[in-house]
Amino acid sequence: MPLAPQAPSWAQALDAAWARSAESVAALAAAQSAGAEQAAARAWLPGAPVLEVGWRTDQFTRNAGARESELGVALPLWLPGQRLASAQQAEAAAALAQASASAQRVQLAQALLDAAAAVQQQRLALVLRTAEVEALRQLAADMQRLLAAGERARTDSLAAQAELLQAQALLQQARSALQSAELHWQGLTGLSAIPALEALQAQAPPSALAQHPLLREAAAHSQWAQRQLALVERSRRAAPELQTRWVQQVEARGAAATQSLGLSLRIPLHSPAQHSPQLLAAQGAYAQAQARQQELEWQLQAQWAQQQATLTGMTHQIAHASQRAGQLQERAALIEKSFRSGETALADWLRTRAAASEAEAALQTLRLQQQIAQARLQLSIGILP
Repeated sequence: MPLAPQAPSWAQALDAAWARSAESVAALAAAQSAGAEQAAARAWLPGAPVLEVGWRTDQFTRNAGARESELGVALPLWLPGQRLASAQQAEAAAALAQASASAQRVQLAQALLDAAAAVQQQRLALVLRTAEVEALRQLAADMQRLLAAGERARTDSLAAQAELLQAQALLQQARSALQSAELHWQGLTGLSAIPALEALQAQAPPSALAQHPLLREAAAHSQWAQRQLALVERSRRAAPELQTRWVQQVEARGAAATQSLGLSLRIPLHSPAQHSPQLLAAQGAYAQAQARQQELEWQLQAQWAQQQATLTGMTHQIAHASQRAGQLQERAALIEKSFRSGETALADWLRTRAAASEAEAALQTLRLQQQIAQARLQLSIGILP
């Protein structure tokens, strides 16, 4: 008999899902892009040098043998403070790439929790449906036996058979739903087994929200926008160019060649009309990033408080559901005894039994939902498995 696959840890499941996700590829590309920006900011020049080559002759005019050869190199230069601003912006981009990867892992962990919770819910439904079918199969067999002995009417046997058929149909639906939930989990992780929900129930204080990966991502984005604004402010004009030029001239045919070497500095002037749109866009992006960071902090705090309240409410619901299920089970046992002795009709017994079964199913479902809510509370604080 093949052994059941060992359940992975939540960290293993998250790593497996991350390796299969498109977000991991995007995170790697963002980190590489940030590294390239840092390398560019460390360069001595803000851009690539430009090589200029020229040649002139009077062959097609007076044809006196005059000619001129020219070779020049133009080197772009950093504006004052621009190189430092560029390095700080690249550093902020690298921090943003790392924070974004952590934030995406938290969101992926939440998707994994939803998928695992769906599997557990469908497994519980399958267990409850299976127990219902077994109980009704036994009841139908008893009714058939009593009918053969002449102790029960055929209507009771038919009613028991009808209840069994309905329960079997619901059992098949539960199997299909479980298979669908398991396939979704496998599609996310490539794993067949799921980790236990109890492993995601570590409690953390509300102060841990300050270190939530989504908040760290928002703060890193705000920092990047601020550094981008500083870079735009330092780049009010195009890069100046230092030009060096070597020229060789021959005035006429047979004359000696003369050579000269020159330096020039090309400084573009500031144009407010060209720079203002970039500056305003950078200022707007920074203000928007700050507002988004504050809004996200409020949302996460509200989400945590809401889930905490949900857990508190579930504790009271489970207590009430447990008491109700116990009372209905006791009543069902009494009605069954009365039914077996012929004092109660089958319809009354079936209604009583159905109410008890539904109460027990509701209790088991509430307990599972409590485990899921506790796991969601940990992820809402941003604690990765």
